Amino acid sequence: MAAWRLSYTGALGRLDAASIVETLADDVVIHVAVHDQPMRGKETAAFLFGVLQDELGEVTVTDEIVEADKAVVLFETSIGERGVQGLNVVRLDDSGIIRELTVFFRPLEALALIAETVGARMAARFGPPPQ
Repeated sequence: MAAWRLSYTGALGRLDAASIVETLADDVVIHVAVHDQPMRGKETAAFLFGVLQDELGEVTVTDEIVEADKAVVLFETSIGERGVQGLNVVRLDDSGIIRELTVFFRPLEALALIAETVGARMAARFGPPPQ
């Protein structure tokens, strides 16, 4: 395994929800492709990454690119029998804590499966996304 520069990257590679959340600011803002409104805060992030930990297969981080206060983490995983490629864009504060996270998945079929699975559990916990 590569030596990653960000603690987030290592935690994502283990799909360790608790360790991922430790790398986030208390007021983290998370953007996902299936919701127009951002999700906010560590409580929401903990639930989101807990769901992903339950639903996704093993995660293999393939690359990490860090430039000043931004980073991109590329990875591969699965949902059910479907292979998934993911990309996370993170914005860091001066201490290396993640202030903002944007999550992308492909292909579209995999994104739809993730949206259905994660979306249902998020709505059950937090209510439907704001309009």
